[in-house]
Amino acid sequence: MPEVHSPCIKQCFRDSNDLCFGCRRTGEEIGNWSKYSDEEKRAIIEKTYQRSNVSGETPPGNFLS
Repeated sequence: MPEVHSPCIKQCFRDSNDLCFGCRRTGEEIGNWSKYSDEEKRAIIEKTYQRSNVSGETPPGNFLS
């Protein structure tokens, strides 16, 4: 199976729950990404599909437009 690459899209702004608006990973997941096994990385990516940022919070600028 191919190596699991980071889901980072270079839009790194986090909400008040420490969840990135770009990739939906937590700060801990972002910081430890290189330490995780490919199986752990796949599990994290699966979790990101269920996550959403804090309602009413938006990143600075025109990030989402």
